[in-house]
Amino acid sequence: MSEIYISKVHCQNFRAFRDRQIDGLTSGVNILVGDNDTGKSTILLALDLVLRTSITNVQNYGLESLLSRDAVAEFLQKDDRAFDDLPVMEIDLYLEGLKHHEYEGPHNLLRKESFGVCLVCRPRDDLHDEIVEIIKQKECAFPFEYYSIEFKMFSGAPLTHFKRPLQHLNIDNTKISNDYASRAYVRDVYRANTEETEKSLHQIKYRQAKLDFASSQFEMLNKKLDPGTTFAVKSNSRENLESDLTIKFRDIDIENLGMGMQCFIRTSFALSRKSSIDVVLLEEPENHLSQVNMKKLIDQIAGVSKSQVFIATHSSYICSRLDLRKAILFGSPKEKPLRLKDIPEETAEFFMKAPHNSLLDFIQAPRVILVEGDAEYMLIAPLYQATTGAEIEAGDVIVISVGGISFPRYLDVAKLLKNRVAVITDNDGDPESPRLERYRGYATEGNIAIFCDPDAARTTLEVCVYQDNKALCDTIFGSSRRKQTVEQYMLSNKSDAAFQLTKQTSSILVSPSYIKDAITWIRS
Repeated sequence: MSEIYISKVHCQNFRAFRDRQIDGLTSGVNILVGDNDTGKSTILLALDLVLRTSITNVQNYGLESLLSRDAVAEFLQKDDRAFDDLPVMEIDLYLEGLKHHEYEGPHNLLRKESFGVCLVCRPRDDLHDEIVEIIKQKECAFPFEYYSIEFKMFSGAPLTHFKRPLQHLNIDNTKISNDYASRAYVRDVYRANTEETEKSLHQIKYRQAKLDFASSQFEMLNKKLDPGTTFAVKSNSRENLESDLTIKFRDIDIENLGMGMQCFIRTSFALSRKSSIDVVLLEEPENHLSQVNMKKLIDQIAGVSKSQVFIATHSSYICSRLDLRKAILFGSPKEKPLRLKDIPEETAEFFMKAPHNSLLDFIQAPRVILVEGDAEYMLIAPLYQATTGAEIEAGDVIVISVGGISFPRYLDVAKLLKNRVAVITDNDGDPESPRLERYRGYATEGNIAIFCDPDAARTTLEVCVYQDNKALCDTIFGSSRRKQTVEQYMLSNKSDAAFQLTKQTSSILVSPSYIKDAITWIRS
């Protein structure tokens, strides 16, 4: 892993974060998961802004899009606005493994002696009088234009592009088709793999080559023009080596490849053992990738040995395959993100090896009903509607089919998350079986409850549904039965029977009592 790595990010008045610390970051892979607009991309942007150390880059985003809207609105609502009350935006990156003491000091939000770098945007002291004149007006515009943009080390010394302690690469697969994003990617890869002296030499040689071309190739052409008018090749700061660079894969410019292949090559290159990049930021690496390339990419991320990696994802596959204990769960921007590092090792390994699952749905949902198989999954929605008169989606409840033996794995996660989880399971002829007692052991957490029919004779959901809806089931399934009873048919054809029942009007279905109890509990 990287010898120098980011151990903590602290943001103040940055976008949705009024004051947020993300600590305990590892030197390897860090997975940011959560629903939309919970702050995953905001953290990647915070890292990118500080590591890029570019005032122009911050200006391109615009301070009005970076400074907390809540902080701005709170200030503007004040009756007596003062210069000292103007919000300050700051992003601190705490660094482990750094030995240079010029990066060490108390100039951070915690005011503690630490190694690190920061970005601070504050109202300019030298424009104090002008700012006061603006903010004292009854209907004033917020003075974004009067803010300074400063990059500093924790010692208080200025942080310049040449003093950046880490090389990084930001790969946003949600914007990969953007021409600017493609050029920025190539430029960042070039800068991360060349020394300053080497870049300067390349620039000089390239500029000289352009001048030589113009001198030798345009000589005859320029003689045809009016005196004093000549053709030339642009050689200013906008038309330079970096603006003309591209990366080729099998002799094809990377921007001319398909979206999926672009995503794969860019990420793969950044994580390769030959790369000199210290920090890699990946925004939704699953975008555009086939399942085959997704697996290859995950294998490469899992085997990364040099770079610290930050991944923002909506993919259960990525989250579980890369070890759930590396995940950081984002809820509301006002809530502290939750680390899942305390999940039992065996449970983490289970999700790494288990078939495709709905793990992220489970993690992000406030209310979950866990069931054993496909038949139960199909039946819960109409039984929910029969019980409540409302569709299950309206209750902010999701249903996940996990297979009976997987219940404890999900419940290990629920113990940490504290989301409300109802387990609906068969009693298999013994409501007090060791299996069910093991499940009930999780119910002491208060956010977990186990539901099965208390009657040993009502062994499965199919038996319960048949006995509580006998006339309906006999009508649906009885006409073509020859060798089996309707109940036997439903037991031997669980999925098909469940599918047929889902077609019925929910108002004529009767929910078994333990299903009603589970639905009532999950809604409470």
